[in-house]
Amino acid sequence: MMNKEKEAKIIMKENRKNVKIYKFDVIDSTNDYLRREHNNHEEFDVISAGIQTHSKARRNNDWVSLEGMAMFSFFLNERKEIKMEDYFKLPLLAGLAVIKGLKKIEDLDYKFKWTNDVYLENKKLCGILMEKADDVYIVGIGLNVNNVLPEFLESKAISLTQIKNKKYEIDEIITNIIYEFKILFENLKNGFWEEILEQINEINYLKDKNIELKFGNEIVSGIAQNINKDGEIEISIPQNEKQKSVIKSFSVGEVFEKIKIF
Repeated sequence: MMNKEKEAKIIMKENRKNVKIYKFDVIDSTNDYLRREHNNHEEFDVISAGIQTHSKARRNNDWVSLEGMAMFSFFLNERKEIKMEDYFKLPLLAGLAVIKGLKKIEDLDYKFKWTNDVYLENKKLCGILMEKADDVYIVGIGLNVNNVLPEFLESKAISLTQIKNKKYEIDEIITNIIYEFKILFENLKNGFWEEILEQINEINYLKDKNIELKFGNEIVSGIAQNINKDGEIEISIPQNEKQKSVIKSFSVGEVFEKIKIF
């Protein structure tokens, strides 16, 4: 709640990348804050938190908030000249922006996992959540930077500090990511989605992996292909022995990688 939030500090009002960061020590959720307060902020203003008391992920799943993470949100105003379907590509843009921003600090083999995660060494490094509130689209990012993962997450998640054994300047990472996102969003508006998509597919974590995709009460199994022009994942689904596999595309769903046990 607002009365539990400490007063925000503007730590970067103006810098060479023109990114403003409003930094809270403790907040319920950076996304929820912008749901309430976006009218008091400008587009691309960053709300950052040291700790979130009510973190959340897609499908209202809980998200573990750990000190040392980069946890931040920003919003974009809805524009009449941009098609509704283009806004649903924002998590893909955000994933690519995260990777581009990180590579300027630590050049590692980051991958984008459709629809909203960044992976490193086959483990989750970053999660992205997009929400609509009034006439704005809110993008929330949780990135494992200086935090050490608890034992129960070690097989699934990873942080930069655990890979490189050093600490990073979180505000610099956030600034880089927002800067890259602004460039990508301008390119999207100017009709360069195919070029953006090509970059995303070059770092497509799921490509050629044997996966299961769950949506509703249905589960589809097959081999992941590229992300298509609509931002959907394509899956090669095997038919019976006499038929070739068919390619189907999906706009939503929770993906699980199928691990072979020998």
